[in-house]
Order: sequence, then C-alpha cells, then structure tokens
Amino acid sequence: MLKSASILSAAVLAVAGLSAPASASAATISPSGAFTLTGTLTLQQSTTVNCNVTLNGTVAAGGGSATITGGSFAPGDWQCGWLISPTGFNWTITPNGGTSITITGIGATSILGNCSGNITTNWTNGSPGSVTFTGATIPGSPGTCTITGTLKSSPSLTVS
Repeated sequence: MLKSASILSAAVLAVAGLSAPASASAATISPSGAFTLTGTLTLQQSTTVNCNVTLNGTVAAGGGSATITGGSFAPGDWQCGWLISPTGFNWTITPNGGTSITITGIGATSILGNCSGNITTNWTNGSPGSVTFTGATIPGSPGTCTITGTLKSSPSLTVS
C-alpha cells in the first residue's frame, strides 16, 4: 500500500532537511490574515502517491509567522484523503530571511505508517506566491518520507 502518504502532513508539507528557524530575523510574511495553499504533492515512503493538497492558515499580525490550522488530501491517487491524510495541526511557518521558510510540525499518516518533523525550503514570491518542495524529507516509520511539488497561495503571499 502507500506508505508514501504518511509524508505530507506536510504542506505544506517540506524540503531540505530538519533545521530550526533562524533567530531574531526581521523576515516577514505578508499580507496578514487567512490564506489557502493548494496544489499537487508527490509523497513517497516505500511507494509513491500524488495527492491534491489544500491547507488553510493564518498569517500573524506583523507577519513574523504563519500557522497552518488544517487541511486535506484528495485524489490524485485514490489513497489520498482516504488512506493518507495530513496530521499534527497546527503547523508553524517561520520566515528565515530572504525567501527561506521553515515549516515546523508537518506530518502525515496512512494505514502503513506515519511521518512528522520540520522542513526548511524556499518560498517563491510572485502572483501567486508559492512554496516548492524538492525532495524534502521528514523522519517517519517505517522509513523517511519525501515530498515533492508546489503549493500556491491564495491570496498571494510574499516572504521578505
């Protein structure tokens, strides 16, 4: 079955390993308020699945962080949303400076396993803004999970 699904709770997700957010950064996410991240992510553990992902969150006043408060996986592949789902909300997004962000607490679960951890990746400013996962890994059981794909923001968010 699809252990790879255990990986995403993660949207949003996840990408260059486990690192902590930079301290005392003047980096911000804007505008403040509610946002949605949507797109397709490929989740891999021992098998690979493609899930349509929707994550909902809020950018804090002042833009020092954002919180992903909930979300869902849907087909893509039939297992998404039924056997594979995101877990561990709330996830925290912290801007590290430039367009680097860290997502803390990202997780996913399936009937075959689970994954959870932190991912540091890059944000692309544009219309819309987006986060791209390029083989991001998070620890899991029975093995490491890898996330690849792009989620776009609505409204368009900027990290600076």
